[in-house]
Amino acid sequence: MQDKTVSYWLYFLIPAIIAGFLAMYPQMSLWAAKGSAWQGSYVVSNYDEPAYSAYVNALVEGKPRKNDPFIAVDDTGHESLYSIQFIPAYMIALPARALGVSTATAFILLSLMIAVISCLALCRFLFAFTGEPLLSSVGALFVLCLGTAAAFQGELSRLTTGNVLIDFFPFVRRYQPGVAFPLFFVFVFLVWKSFSSESMKRGGIFAVSAGLAFAVLVFCYFYLWTAAAAWAVCAFAVALVFVKEKRRQVLTTAAILAAIGITSLIPYWKMLSDRTPELDRVQLLERTHSPEFLVLPLILGLIGILLTATLAFRESIELRTKEILVALTFFATPIILFNQQVITGHSLQPVHYAVFIANYLVLAAFIMLISGWIKASAFDTAVTKKVLVYAALAAVLWGFIEASGSARFNAVASEIRDESLPAIRMIEKMRQDDPAVPERPVVLANNFITSDSIPTYSTFRPLWNPHTSSAGGVSPEENKRLFYLYFYYLGYSGKELADALNGNSFEITAAVFGSERALPALAKGNAIKPDEIRKEVEKYDDFSRTFGEKDAAAPRLDFLIVPDKAEPNYANIDRWYQRDAGKTTGLFKVFRLTPKF
Repeated sequence: MQDKTVSYWLYFLIPAIIAGFLAMYPQMSLWAAKGSAWQGSYVVSNYDEPAYSAYVNALVEGKPRKNDPFIAVDDTGHESLYSIQFIPAYMIALPARALGVSTATAFILLSLMIAVISCLALCRFLFAFTGEPLLSSVGALFVLCLGTAAAFQGELSRLTTGNVLIDFFPFVRRYQPGVAFPLFFVFVFLVWKSFSSESMKRGGIFAVSAGLAFAVLVFCYFYLWTAAAAWAVCAFAVALVFVKEKRRQVLTTAAILAAIGITSLIPYWKMLSDRTPELDRVQLLERTHSPEFLVLPLILGLIGILLTATLAFRESIELRTKEILVALTFFATPIILFNQQVITGHSLQPVHYAVFIANYLVLAAFIMLISGWIKASAFDTAVTKKVLVYAALAAVLWGFIEASGSARFNAVASEIRDESLPAIRMIEKMRQDDPAVPERPVVLANNFITSDSIPTYSTFRPLWNPHTSSAGGVSPEENKRLFYLYFYYLGYSGKELADALNGNSFEITAAVFGSERALPALAKGNAIKPDEIRKEVEKYDDFSRTFGEKDAAAPRLDFLIVPDKAEPNYANIDRWYQRDAGKTTGLFKVFRLTPKF
């Protein structure tokens, strides 16, 4: 099957270009729609990307590691999930700051870089185990383009259920897990090379390198380093059983990895122990011992194990080959990822494993299983090549469906976000021209998208946005109070709050009841009952009725951003603030606010 006259890297170049194109498609769609009117925004394809870009923007602006950009605090005195997983953020922020590149531009470039590097890394990884460049190239496209579907998300979920938690390509999410995603496969490659090296010395070098890769993963993304640890357990078990002649080397690698891993986890746990008191509640840490098997990547893993056993029993594959053994470890890893809580008693949003790593592992495992099957069977080479080409075309077609579907679904939000930038820039100019304006003014924007964008394109504080509590700087109770403040100023009534809650508007429901209840898939939250909604509406009505100067001053507003053609009810805000004449820029109008109290 392998064409010896063509370097395998040429095989890898085409899928890398395709992956880069698909990753950039939503951004290119915005460029095509806006033309020369584009204001410089990046397209958000995942709900949490504005939170990550806000933190990076704070670092670009020179803020310290423990900053909370959502409440404009430079140093909270505690660790957050952003400050602990700091390596990817600094890998983006430091070059951006040195080159004078905006955070939005860095995130646009990041989409392309993540897709290309991830595809090349996966191609090279598969080639290391299969030895077949064409199969590896097709396999990489298959894994990356179908990863969303393998988690039962994206267009597959939209078409079948109408509900979507994650769309587009989860591995591209900036910057988690995007920046560290290729490193996971580098880690796996290095561990397996340490098992199979011809000498103990060479194996030791690979083991140390793998340990260092793991140490980097620890400070990159929780779901990747814990997945790497779970995979390592499976790998050592499989190697000890099936690679008996290398048992001493396997044990040596295990000892080296354990030593480096524990060493890297010491500062990690120290940082974690200094986390903000609200972080566990914000991140929905659950205490449970319940097993979980109804997750698509885990089901696919179990099917893969059964299929491998069947093919081995029929002698259709050679079980002890490296690609089959690694495939077995990938099939088995989801069993640990989704059931570790049976032993530990703790579960932290396991859906992240399903969409960010377990789905890709089982798909890669199927590619390696197919490789072993092809090698052990007398398939016609020409026919095999043709089948692989058709498989690649099918994968790319589905990848385009994912990319175009995401671009279409997020088109309106992307345009609003882009049109918000002139208003944010106008506030910056007003801040520079008027010494009376605070250095980090508090801004009220009457739509969630603009409010969520403020920390990415400035150092201002939004009064409230959907990610206000994500760094743990405010408690869920304070987050709810800020949301009620936001809702009150914009003139909404208790009836309108009830309508939003009954309609399950995610941002509003999450602010009032918590993310786990607004979206039970995150942490199996209980369904919200009508009586609970009624009580919360009563609390909001009481909040509005008793609103006083103390409420208006915490925090004090400085600017208001509203749509020029659809202005809100100003009655409540005018009761406490004096608005100037306002300035219009693009779709929005900006008001300077002066307290009346």
